[in-house]
Amino acid sequence: MSSAAKLPSNSVLAEAGADCRRKSQLFAETLDPVFGTTMATPEKITDFRAGLSTYFMGPAVFFVADLLGTTYTFSRDSERIARSGLDLIFVQKTLEGSDVRTVNGETMLVEAGDISIFDLSRPMHAETQHCRNLTLVLPRHLLFSKDVQNDALHGLLLKRSTSSARLIGSHLRALFEDLADISQEEAPAIVTATANLVTNLVGPQVADRSLPSPTVRGAVIMQIRRYIEQHIALPDLGPDHLCKMFGLSRASLYRLFEPIGGVTDYIRTRRLRAAFDMLANERHRTVGEIAYVCGFADISAFSRAFRHQFGMSPSEVRDMGGGMPHARGSADRQAATSVHDWLRIVSAL
Repeated sequence: MSSAAKLPSNSVLAEAGADCRRKSQLFAETLDPVFGTTMATPEKITDFRAGLSTYFMGPAVFFVADLLGTTYTFSRDSERIARSGLDLIFVQKTLEGSDVRTVNGETMLVEAGDISIFDLSRPMHAETQHCRNLTLVLPRHLLFSKDVQNDALHGLLLKRSTSSARLIGSHLRALFEDLADISQEEAPAIVTATANLVTNLVGPQVADRSLPSPTVRGAVIMQIRRYIEQHIALPDLGPDHLCKMFGLSRASLYRLFEPIGGVTDYIRTRRLRAAFDMLANERHRTVGEIAYVCGFADISAFSRAFRHQFGMSPSEVRDMGGGMPHARGSADRQAATSVHDWLRIVSAL
């Protein structure tokens, strides 16, 4: 298989050595859209290892994590949920070690052989000192067709003693072992088949679980975010419109968006982000047309806001010849940014 046909991938490994601190920071930075990550200072640096390999499978992302030698904490709180906007489901097999995680106010032990599932629109906290796992990151539409069923996935734990856990785990391990030979063309069908397997095997457990309240903060803000993305061109898209659409008071809406700077700033930022993408990739449209499509009636105000947001004018982006803005700096940091982009792409499907 040619290198161009292989799955795009990225790896970072932090262990004893001169660049241990830099690689540790890169490990945490790569995971930043998903978790706030902290690592305690290792008692014996020779035992420390934090590895993360990521594969982009088109409609999914595959993570391989290897953690050893210190205490790691991973936290996804309401602010990170709102800021990252990742509407994704994690299906994870623990290969070695264990972790203790808190989901829906309950603490559970996840051990080697277990399958755990969690929803990135909901909070979670985990801690481990030794863990190796495989994680398939899926858009929720590939799982259940009903939101209430997908809502019930958060915190679902299939113990290694169950047939469902063994079957899903065997499939994820086989998928991991074959990643080097899977082409970009094959990947979407493989992802869909894997999602179908997971859905069929966890269906009975989902049906038995008590469903969470539909007003869970993370779920509500994700619904509003999706609505904003789909209606970015509406000239009256603002607090009043959103309150009417979602049956919220202004105070409730403002509380939801307060962790990320407020609802008005969020809408403006998403409009500017959409404009950047159009300027870079839709060269048949004029700057004025793009400004209007993204909800800006005044092109001068649009240009000022755009330069303030991105440090360049709309025309300069048009002259770049396409592409997303990536982090400036080392190749390592650009690779981490690629992982962030892969997650955003899958979340938008």
